[in-house]
Amino acid sequence: MTKFHGQCHCGNLEVTFTTAKTPDQFTPRACQCSFCRKHSTRALSDPTGRIDLMAHDEGLLERYRFGTGITDFLVCRKCGVYIAAYMDDGAAAYANVMASVLDNQADFSAAAPTDYGDEDATGKRQRRREKWTPATLRIG
Repeated sequence: MTKFHGQCHCGNLEVTFTTAKTPDQFTPRACQCSFCRKHSTRALSDPTGRIDLMAHDEGLLERYRFGTGITDFLVCRKCGVYIAAYMDDGAAAYANVMASVLDNQADFSAAAPTDYGDEDATGKRQRRREKWTPATLRIG
C-alpha cells in the first residue's frame, strides 16, 4: 500500500490517501457539475483504499452542500481550497480526494470528463458506495 499525503494551501485540511494503486493506474475524474467545473477537479478514489481527512481547526472547515444535499464538499475557509467530497453513510463514510491537493499531484494525469447529472440521490449513494473510498474525517 502507498500513502499519498496532501493538504490545502494553509495546511488546515490534510488528507492521507492509502491505496495499492500507482498514480499511472488512475484516471482522475472531472465531474461536469457547475461546482466541480469551477474548481477544475481531478477526483481520485479507490474502493479498496482508505482516505483519512483531518481538519485541524473545525471553524475553518466549510462543509458545502448543494444538489441532492447528501455530500459535504470540504473547502478550507481560510485559503479556499477544495480538498475532497465526503459522504456520511450511517455506520460508514466514503470520499474522493482532489489530485491537486496531493504532494505528488504532478504524477497524476489530466482528468477525464464525467457526467452524473441524471442520477438521483439514491443513485449517487449507490455509485459512491461502489466507487468511492472508505473514509474518516477527524477534527482537531
